[in-house]
Amino acid sequence: MSFALLDDCEASAAHATSRLYTGFVRTLVSYGADDVERVCEEAAQAIDEGLHAVVVADYEWGALASDDHVARERVEQAQAGKPALRFVLYARCERLSREAVDRWLDDDAGLAGLANVSRDTTRERFDDAIAEIHAALERGDAYQINYTYRFGFETFGSPVALYRRLRARQPVRYGALIALPDARWVLSCSPELFLRHANGVLHAQPMKGTAARVAAHGAAHGATHVADYAVDRAADQRVREALAADPKNRAENLMIVDLLRNDLGRIARTGSVSTPELFSVDAYGDVWQMTSTVRAEARDGLTFAQMLRAMFPCGSITGAPKHRAMEIIAALETSPRGLYTGAIGWLDARAPGRRCGDFCLSVAIRTLVLEPGARVGRMGVGAGIVLDSVAASEWDECNVKAAFATGVDSGVGLFETMRATRGGVDHLDRHLARLARGVVALGMRVDLDAVRERIDAYVAALGEGVHRMRLAVDGTGRIDIGGGPLSPLHLSDGTDAPDASGQSRASRAQADAGDASSAVRACLADAHGFAPTDADDPLLRHKTTARETYDRAWRLAETHGAFDMLFFNARGELTEGGRSNVFVRLDGRWYTPALACGVLPGVMRGVLLDDPAWGATERVITRDELLRAEDIVICNALRGAMHARLIDV
Repeated sequence: MSFALLDDCEASAAHATSRLYTGFVRTLVSYGADDVERVCEEAAQAIDEGLHAVVVADYEWGALASDDHVARERVEQAQAGKPALRFVLYARCERLSREAVDRWLDDDAGLAGLANVSRDTTRERFDDAIAEIHAALERGDAYQINYTYRFGFETFGSPVALYRRLRARQPVRYGALIALPDARWVLSCSPELFLRHANGVLHAQPMKGTAARVAAHGAAHGATHVADYAVDRAADQRVREALAADPKNRAENLMIVDLLRNDLGRIARTGSVSTPELFSVDAYGDVWQMTSTVRAEARDGLTFAQMLRAMFPCGSITGAPKHRAMEIIAALETSPRGLYTGAIGWLDARAPGRRCGDFCLSVAIRTLVLEPGARVGRMGVGAGIVLDSVAASEWDECNVKAAFATGVDSGVGLFETMRATRGGVDHLDRHLARLARGVVALGMRVDLDAVRERIDAYVAALGEGVHRMRLAVDGTGRIDIGGGPLSPLHLSDGTDAPDASGQSRASRAQADAGDASSAVRACLADAHGFAPTDADDPLLRHKTTARETYDRAWRLAETHGAFDMLFFNARGELTEGGRSNVFVRLDGRWYTPALACGVLPGVMRGVLLDDPAWGATERVITRDELLRAEDIVICNALRGAMHARLIDV
């Protein structure tokens, strides 16, 4: 279902400037200069007739809509898909206050975040690109170039929940959450106004100049952004003042102001272009940003297409002069920008006597685009490069800009459940290696040396016997350890199971014997109303605290006298139990579900796979194969490998 939320953090009950578009009707698409006038007029007529339009424009569409035939041909040859200007038309548009948006988003307040974030460039390639830009600037080809690259990532949780967390970290006036008709999602926290038209008056607010804000000293638990803790206000204010006075940033900002004044001059009444405010510095989440305001009065009789072709893309994300900067960008950047640095906004109906309605467009920076299925996405980030730019500083600035997303608090932690005695922790290196992989994948800031020190101290204080130890870490870096004596495991015959946590070879021999009297019971999760798992969910590859479904399943299994419930994914493939991995014997050989099925790489699973006495391998296992298996073993690091039998309850 397509909808669009255009989200203004300053919206109030008196000035409900956020907009929620619902009731999708159709999409009108322009692919360039040949059709832009016609498509824009069709959109204007549809709006005049009562529909409501959300505007979404890809950066590369700017070249296709220009009169530069060489630029158009270059983009057409380079693009796998067609860049476009889209008018997404809806039947309804509701105006909302910030509080109303909060309530609407609260309906989907679950865990959400990014995982396995990667760049499409390296530090070395970035430095080389900056060196090439410096050479172009020295030749006089341009005097500023906006160079960008892409982050790729996986997501977990719903797109709505993810946007909710992003906007909490970086509230902005030009936010957007759009479920496009083609099943892609747009999540934008753009702080930058591209162009606003209101009753014949145009405003642009180019943004150039960024500085990281300052957190209070000793932020609790390693908090990673200013929303997590008190800001050192005096130091933060000094950063703001330094940015406002910095000659380099002021010069970069002024270059783009001049570019936008020139662009506006093409569509403005003579003498009406002015700059009412220069070098304003405002806070947006973790960063200070410098903006200036340019104002103009639009000439009579202009259409939306004419205004957009004169101004798009925004000069703040190209450099100057614009067309030469775009040529250099096309030669240097290794992937298309797509929507990133394009535009997002709305277009309203035309007032009597006017050929263009009011509109408001943001520059689509700080913007995530999620592919259909909402598990994979990408985001661009970049910096304005001038002759005195230093590559290392620009790299750091890109990281600061990206942190609104790469450092978002997902609400997800990691944990390990371990078998411990005074003598140590079984398979400790495997536990810590898995924890480290999760920390990297989820972008958490955890001191792994401190984790090991805490474990050593906890183990040294243990009493006699075997203990269940639980180690947990969260996104702020907090480390918690607790536990208690390990209780006996009750078998299906009413006896207590022997401790098998350290066994691999012995458990193989026991399993081969097929001793059903020593078996634990297991149920099938879907027989008890549990939904199939999503094999593409990145959280399934790590031991996270987002385990409510799994915990509910094994607890329900216990009420039926079973140890665990076994899950299948949406493809019908066996995956794992709520608290165990599973092995099955088919035709005399042992197999366990492949990680690609959506399986946690369990510690005991790894022990058994590495044990040549088992000779076990990974592969897809179907329901029928599970049901006809000669033997079943379920395992975890706490209980070891246990013979199991399925029960029908």
